[in-house]
Amino acid sequence: MSAFPLLLTVGQLVIDGSVQPMRPAVVVLLMVGGGVALILFGVRFLRKGLDRLFGARLRYWVQRIAQNRVKAFISGLSIAVVAPSSTTLSALAVQSTKAGHASAKQMLALMFGADLGLTIAVLLLALRLEQFAPILILIGLPFYQFTVAARSRGFGQVIMSLGFIFLGIAIIKTTSGQVMPDAHLSNLFSAAGHYPTVLVIIATVIAVLLQSSTATIAMAIGLSLNQANLIDMQIAAPVVVGANVGVGITTLLIGWNQLESRRLAAGNLIVKAVTATAVLFLFAPILATLEKTRLDLPIQIALLHIGFNLVLACIGLPLLAPLNWVVVNLAPDPPESQNQVFGPDYISDSPIDSVALATGQSMREILRVAEIVRQMFTDLWRAIETNDQGLSDQVSNRDDEVDLLDTQIKRFLSRLAAQGLDRDDASEQMRQLRYLNELENIGDIIDKNLSELVTKKIRNRVEFSLDGWSELDSFYQKVAENMLIAETAFSTRDHLLARQLLRHKQRIDQIERDFRDSHFERLNAGHAQSHETSAIHLDLLTHIKRINSCVTHIAYTILQDVENE
Repeated sequence: MSAFPLLLTVGQLVIDGSVQPMRPAVVVLLMVGGGVALILFGVRFLRKGLDRLFGARLRYWVQRIAQNRVKAFISGLSIAVVAPSSTTLSALAVQSTKAGHASAKQMLALMFGADLGLTIAVLLLALRLEQFAPILILIGLPFYQFTVAARSRGFGQVIMSLGFIFLGIAIIKTTSGQVMPDAHLSNLFSAAGHYPTVLVIIATVIAVLLQSSTATIAMAIGLSLNQANLIDMQIAAPVVVGANVGVGITTLLIGWNQLESRRLAAGNLIVKAVTATAVLFLFAPILATLEKTRLDLPIQIALLHIGFNLVLACIGLPLLAPLNWVVVNLAPDPPESQNQVFGPDYISDSPIDSVALATGQSMREILRVAEIVRQMFTDLWRAIETNDQGLSDQVSNRDDEVDLLDTQIKRFLSRLAAQGLDRDDASEQMRQLRYLNELENIGDIIDKNLSELVTKKIRNRVEFSLDGWSELDSFYQKVAENMLIAETAFSTRDHLLARQLLRHKQRIDQIERDFRDSHFERLNAGHAQSHETSAIHLDLLTHIKRINSCVTHIAYTILQDVENE
């Protein structure tokens, strides 16, 4: 059977709200399920659109929140109004905490503000704008389908996603009103209203499964709009409470694998649970107050959602310090002696929902690799100076850590291709892969070449001449400085630092030639130490220069990106 008649029917339902014949409960349930699926798709499409529209800027806003709790709260509220996606903001907060840009205590204030700001999305859904769903899709489609720029495509995607969500609500509203009179179904809904705690648990599970409080509450709004009066506030109120608790559990699941983000999510969930308990305890007076407003049921649902998060902020903000103490004791720092399996700290195998978030995580992991490689270079040089074979062996073992992270990060970045990367995202992916590849090359040079020279120097029991060692140490210091400049240039995309690296490369090449000539002059002068260490000395110059070449390759990538912009 062609889908075209069904599309016409849905369009008719949305635009003029015409009444269709009564249908069996099973058929209605399937159609309501289709509406729920459309809402869920719309919410996910919204997250992707926000990712395109704001990209990494949203992450930077979150990371640059003020230390003051009130300013952090206002920042969270403002960001949530602009980017109304609970899962996206939860993931952003967790990512910023994971990366060490803010503590759990700071991010809690921002999340309380974000929780309140996100209620604007539910309020929009409650304003019965579903008849405008086709118009929103029509407006958004040209931007999404026929433009190239990431921002304009993101704008179109956000507008279309709102249309999909409204259309899903319209389907739920209309089809749930077509159910044939059924005493069992009426009794089921009537009985459910007498068990608010059970409804809260069910709504919590649904919110966790859907990974969206907005989608869960949108289902309740859709059912509240039907002509069969399937649900009232006795049922809708527990759904609102459960949806809020569910998104708190989702945040905990997202941040579980890192201590500080686990504390953040636990603090947020504790306050949500306390607020939910308070709402259930005051269930009857709250419903009576909402009934006195004589507002439409969807508006009452939205007001309860707003009130829940307003109370949450009033409870959480003044109690940040004791709340932080509680979560620190619930998730204490592990003992220093505890052996932990080495692996990635900032990336995981969990599904990638935001490209901007994913590239932020991979960048932090790559910077971790850069720190390991720099420390390997420092320790290896100390091993050369002090003839410490044990330290040299430790450096070689750390190259295995670099190889492990290199494999994991490349696998993580390769998964981004499945997200449909735009030009900017693809450029960032390649930039990170190139720098990571250079770091892996440096690690191999240190492990396979420099470590071998340490062993050779110790085995032959030779020492450099004073002049020779002074030149080698000066050469090492200059390249070590370039490694730090390259790391900073990579993280900031600073084209001035990139140009500085290229200038340093030319100078390093000249210095290497000068030091090589100086060594030959000492050989001609008959210095015994220079003869004994000649092969090691020249190999050190060669391999350190190779390391500098790897370091400066990031400069070309940065400058190329600047030219393309």
